[in-house]
Amino acid sequence: MKINSKSCLMAVLALVLFCGLGSTAWTQEKGEPAVVYTAKKIITMDQFTPEATAVAVADGRIFAVGSLQEVRRQLGSAMYVMDERFRDKVLVPGFIDNHLHPLLVGGFVLQMKFITPFDWNLPSGRVKGVQGRDAYLARLKEIEAGMKDPNEMLWTWGHHPLFHGDVWREDLDKISSTRPIIIWARSFHEVVLNSAALKELGGDDPKHPQVDWMKGWFMEAGYKQHFLFKVAPYLLQPERLMPALKQAREVMHLGGITTAADMAAGAMNLDMEFNSVKALYENDETPFRVFYVPVGSEVIASRYGGLEHAAHFYATLPDRNTHRIRWVKQIKLFGDGAFYSQLMQMQDGYTDGHKGEWIMPPDELERAARVFWNRGWQIHVHINGDLGMKVALDVLEKLMQENPRKDHRFTMHHAGYFTREQAKRMGELGVVVSAQPYYLHALGDKYSEVGLGPKRAHYMGRYKSLLDNGVKLSFHSDFTMAPAEPLKLAWVAVNRFCASGKVLGPDERITVEQALRAVTLDAAYAIRMEEEIGSISPGKVADFTVLEQNPYKVSPEKLKDIPIWGTVFEGKPFPVNK
Repeated sequence: MKINSKSCLMAVLALVLFCGLGSTAWTQEKGEPAVVYTAKKIITMDQFTPEATAVAVADGRIFAVGSLQEVRRQLGSAMYVMDERFRDKVLVPGFIDNHLHPLLVGGFVLQMKFITPFDWNLPSGRVKGVQGRDAYLARLKEIEAGMKDPNEMLWTWGHHPLFHGDVWREDLDKISSTRPIIIWARSFHEVVLNSAALKELGGDDPKHPQVDWMKGWFMEAGYKQHFLFKVAPYLLQPERLMPALKQAREVMHLGGITTAADMAAGAMNLDMEFNSVKALYENDETPFRVFYVPVGSEVIASRYGGLEHAAHFYATLPDRNTHRIRWVKQIKLFGDGAFYSQLMQMQDGYTDGHKGEWIMPPDELERAARVFWNRGWQIHVHINGDLGMKVALDVLEKLMQENPRKDHRFTMHHAGYFTREQAKRMGELGVVVSAQPYYLHALGDKYSEVGLGPKRAHYMGRYKSLLDNGVKLSFHSDFTMAPAEPLKLAWVAVNRFCASGKVLGPDERITVEQALRAVTLDAAYAIRMEEEIGSISPGKVADFTVLEQNPYKVSPEKLKDIPIWGTVFEGKPFPVNK
């Protein structure tokens, strides 16, 4: 049969890539045959072969992609076996969540009782949402009354004042004056403690602008300095942590995730965190890998003798890498406050007059960024408001003038609200954005009423503007800030539905293809892994997410409802246990 030029090109590329990976040993020395998976449709995210119906895999890598006839032709005389279990299903590149915290958020929050504004589907069961102050306090009382050990701490996560009203120390003392009660906010950047919890943690009244001792309220930098490190001995206890990490593993698998990046890895206790994750995830039962990105703030760097010493120490971390858990030469910095707390820094302030906060003030952000920039590291920055974005862009522009770098991939994470002009500036500066689209869905209604007003709240996440300006765009969950469900994140960006069902900022909708790229190939780009993962291409790792329906064929409104059969990780199928 005649072979067209495109087929020839792909066959040559496959052979070159595969031979470079030692493919000759695959058939001749090991005697292990390739596996050819067939599917109803394979959406590759590869510009040369956008769609296919067969893919050949060996040694965890992709050898050939195309029609079954084309794949067989490229295999030639090599041994292979057919696997038709996906013949009625759709394969897409394995989903990538490039900002997810298996331990710091997932491992901690999954130890707690959920009292949140909206429903959650967890491996342990469905959690019904609660709204209103009375309903919140009633649920908290119910949980406390059901605890058998009178000395056990009560940890709960999900409080949000716009949905639940303010709840302070005196309110918690009325529920129990003896049991330590800790409310971890929906944002994960704030906590409220009762008097017993303050006493248990041995805290004095810290003189910090982001701590209110009378209210039992710790936020942002005050929360990190005076609370987070003190609770590590409790939440890192193996009998508590390991079951939660196991749940986090199941959560990621249920969402079809095959790669995650842990931004802010090692923030609490680097050795204990890494060893805990390695102990549970470095095995053949784990169907994903995690890339670890450490924190570069001065508070964390002080453990190592300052920023320069921290940078030197972080450079040695890849020596600890395992197959699934890997440190990379990338760093996480912080700008303004949390979006869920409405503590992001806004250029035009807030409609109710409150002020935003800085996690790393602008001068500290610049100092830290310069240290890692001059060492050639990729920099990721937590940024939420348009004033925070302005500061981060100013820092990047200054660094580019001092020490120009090509392909720096300075990445803005979360990017809750920014202006159209800033989208243009991001494109000009070569910025990458890893966005959290769930903000729009969960908070669009409330922020239209309080704090931002409709003009700004409707335009949280200007994703089309970013793409129009050539910015590489990816999506993340920052689990538990959003469900670890890439299809749901894509659904928000495509439809721009808020929780009430209204469409906000319809002119900023993006296409289904653009949204899928944001959780596959462009998500890989944001963590410098696009040569290894993100598309179903010859030579890349054989990671696939297996869908029951074609995302290009279903109505965009139904994108989040597509059932996930499971994943293929490095060539091995991992079905979801229904």
